[in-house]
Amino acid sequence: MTDSQNRETLCVGGGPVADGAGVFFDPGGILIREGRILEAGSFAGTAAKADRVIDTGGRLILPGFANFHHHLYSFFAPGIRPRGPVGTFPEILENLWWPLDAAMDEETVYLSALAGLLDSIRCGVTTVFDHHASMGFVRGSLDAVRRAFGDAGVRGVLCFETSGRRGPKEALRHLEENIAFAESVSNETPFLRAALGLHANLTLDAAVLEAVSSARPAALPIHIHCGEAGEDLEFCRAEGYAGPVDRLAAFGLVDRDSFLVHCVHLSDRDFAILRELRPVVVVNPESNANNRVGFPDFRRLPSFVIGTDGMTGDMAASYRSAFLLGTERGLDFGLLGRAVFDEGLRVRSRFFPGTGSFFSGAAADMAVLDYVPLSPIGPENLLGHILFGARSGRAWMTFCGGRVIWHDGKFPGLDEADILARAGRAAKELHRRYHG
Repeated sequence: MTDSQNRETLCVGGGPVADGAGVFFDPGGILIREGRILEAGSFAGTAAKADRVIDTGGRLILPGFANFHHHLYSFFAPGIRPRGPVGTFPEILENLWWPLDAAMDEETVYLSALAGLLDSIRCGVTTVFDHHASMGFVRGSLDAVRRAFGDAGVRGVLCFETSGRRGPKEALRHLEENIAFAESVSNETPFLRAALGLHANLTLDAAVLEAVSSARPAALPIHIHCGEAGEDLEFCRAEGYAGPVDRLAAFGLVDRDSFLVHCVHLSDRDFAILRELRPVVVVNPESNANNRVGFPDFRRLPSFVIGTDGMTGDMAASYRSAFLLGTERGLDFGLLGRAVFDEGLRVRSRFFPGTGSFFSGAAADMAVLDYVPLSPIGPENLLGHILFGARSGRAWMTFCGGRVIWHDGKFPGLDEADILARAGRAAKELHRRYHG
């Protein structure tokens, strides 16, 4: 977008405008200038105030989606053959994911992140909380991921997966990469933030957790797989704790900004800590189904948001899967709506203030879904339209910070054919190293 285009007043509208937080107009329009929302209102009223108008042709206009737990490094995994049995969760890690992340190099890290982000942008995603692992390329790996986010033009919270599975010295290298990256982005643009990545209790012994607790800057939140499988719960019990949340809390690693991912296998004490400290709980039902680890007890979680755990970049489809897979564990429209709209807005606003809504002054992060509602739509049935009307988040147009990053099948300013060609070559080399 040129400087003159950034200064113009743009109206995007012509379909239902809804943010799940109180803004609804049909047909509606959004006025944008210099990356911010000036006003949301009727299409006729906002169009009359604009220098330029983009008519969406009746398509549904939402805030850009946020993926609260992704693994962009896994984007080249489809078709890969496990090295051994994958009947248990530890076997899935040892015979698939750990050999894969060990085979990553700088080029693969960058291109898998970029290709994965483009896939997300196509689905209207504008914010990704990425949990990265590349055990063969640690120092500088988050800078490679950073480059991908910059090229794609989306917001991200990045971290490296600290793990003791390769020994304590390697775990300290992982910790150092997290902290060095966090220091490098502390005064950066509003598009990038840092967290401190941890794999899971079952690969983090007491010495590593003590080092993490001692070295972690106070403002740097942790991002960890927590109680994903029964083995994580049993490991913590064998260490003398009630469960995985209890063990993390004993090391001072659970607070309101902590990201505890999955929370499937927890003790009563763990749930009590969740209620008391209110960390961010990220559920990933598609991944849980794929790994056969069960599903969270949604009725006992005080709140939660939704991620994909590397399964997909399509958040709207993930919401639908969450509803269909989670109903037997207490997930209903009310709980899912609070996760998608209320808690989702609250969590992303803590990292990127002014994102996730259409109120005046908010950042112009928007997804124009390639979906024209034919049946009546309103605030009361918005989620139903996303789940069963749109069915997937395929977007006609995606904005981040007022900039068009996807429109009608193209990424403005990017040579997608060249990126995909390079990504294809890198993926083949990754598979060769993995199987070598």
